[in-house]
Amino acid sequence: MRFLEKYDVREAFLISRKLLSCCDSSAASSVEAEGHVYQLLFQIKENPLAYKVGDSLGVLPKNPKHVVEKVLASLGYSPQHSVKIHDSSTTIYEFLRTRANLDKFPGKLKSFFSEEVASGNLYEAICKERPNIPMDQFTSALLPLLPRFYSLASSPEANEEELELLVRLISYPGVDEQRYGVCSFFLCRELELNTSCQVFIQPTQHFTLGVHLRNKPLVMIGAGTGIAPYKAFVQQRIATGDAGKNILFFGERFEKANFYYQDFWKQAAAQQLVDLFLAFSRDGEKKVYVQDILREHRDLVTKAYEEGASFFVCGSKVLGQEVKKTLEDILGKMQLSQLREERRYVIDVY
Repeated sequence: MRFLEKYDVREAFLISRKLLSCCDSSAASSVEAEGHVYQLLFQIKENPLAYKVGDSLGVLPKNPKHVVEKVLASLGYSPQHSVKIHDSSTTIYEFLRTRANLDKFPGKLKSFFSEEVASGNLYEAICKERPNIPMDQFTSALLPLLPRFYSLASSPEANEEELELLVRLISYPGVDEQRYGVCSFFLCRELELNTSCQVFIQPTQHFTLGVHLRNKPLVMIGAGTGIAPYKAFVQQRIATGDAGKNILFFGERFEKANFYYQDFWKQAAAQQLVDLFLAFSRDGEKKVYVQDILREHRDLVTKAYEEGASFFVCGSKVLGQEVKKTLEDILGKMQLSQLREERRYVIDVY
């Protein structure tokens, strides 16, 4: 992947992996359905990677071993067969594990499959029909396995030695088996402690703590793993002595199972370093979401705006849409548009 040549790709060693979603609660089945969430700590043994809060970590994933083995068996390929990729050679196993997208169907391979499966998932089609494809045609047609990006949950000012991620293990039902997100499975299940993976920094342009935010209120709005960059924001402000007020509006399903980094947040709140406003939609009889607690505290939101606050939104696209409507209702459409122009309303949705 030649586009990676512009990045400083490093070997990052996994030094800690901790399950943060608590699955011994009454919410266990629901948490499982939504995917476990893990805190991962990485260390780069050479010089630390230079980054700023709000940046993302690009991770070069590997396809699950059982997926690669099943593809090879279904196609009748020997795992140790040598294949030439550009100017180098490797085994077909290693190529499929590290470089090939085994989910997206390449147009050049559709003629080897029935119409019924050729519009679906490549891996599932291979397992179902076990086609006879010459190896050279197969490897040359496959699309590349692209990096995945995760918001960094760490601040270089607080600890330049470690990179921290908050990763949800993506899980979904396949045709004949449970399927997983390629990178989340690699990071949460396959990557062993004290072994490395390849990473690089993907800089953010606006989703960061610029100079114009110094000593100004910071309104952080997020849901799910969208809380990750806000931990870095608050750590950074504490480490640099920034006196600006920190306000967090956070939503998830269950407080016991899904309040990620709750020890950090509760300690910061106890020290009056952050004001917490939380919405856990499945804990009460009435479902409460982030936009609801924003409306409930509209006076506080308005006061922060008048004091020069910047507003950050991180989470799903649905969250972004609902928060936008709510802030327009509280502050006004023109005011929110002006905030965006001034880079004081910044969103990171996915």
